[in-house]
Amino acid sequence: MFEILKDLGIYGIAVAGVLEATILPIPMEAISIPIYLSSREKIVYLLLVLLVFSTLGSVLGYLFWKKVSGPIRHHYLQKEMFIKIKKLYEKNIFLTLLTSAFTPIPFEGYVIVAGILEIEFKIFLLGAILSRVLRHLPQGVLIYFYGESIVKNIGVYSFGIMILIFTVFLIKSLINKKIKKGNI
Repeated sequence: MFEILKDLGIYGIAVAGVLEATILPIPMEAISIPIYLSSREKIVYLLLVLLVFSTLGSVLGYLFWKKVSGPIRHHYLQKEMFIKIKKLYEKNIFLTLLTSAFTPIPFEGYVIVAGILEIEFKIFLLGAILSRVLRHLPQGVLIYFYGESIVKNIGVYSFGIMILIFTVFLIKSLINKKIKKGNI
């Protein structure tokens, strides 16, 4: 399947972008990186297509799981338990979606949970867009400037970005706690 998507070029990126966020745990890099390398002059366009279609896939996955999960939720979760889980997830949804760009957990897992828990759509959408940008933009930029030589180190750079984002949010959280306690 990867070979077919890679052979389709920009259409393969569009299809893979939708599938990545909906039904298949596709490692997007297996498709996007070879296409980027073969079309370095079109990377900006390819990135834009990937980001749009991955976001579209996120929205479709969210809406699908929101629609079909009602009976599942009502059968397996007591209303109080559902509300408690939803509040916990909503409290951290933005950070969760941002960091999802760098975890080995397939992105559609986050989309499925957000849909099942009926997370506020605006927050979900913003988090999904930013997570896709954080995941794919650095790869495209690095390949544009460094080509094949950077490919083997992309994981290192992605991990570094994840650590940076996590650190910023951790510091922000600690400052917010201090402000609430009146220590700042």
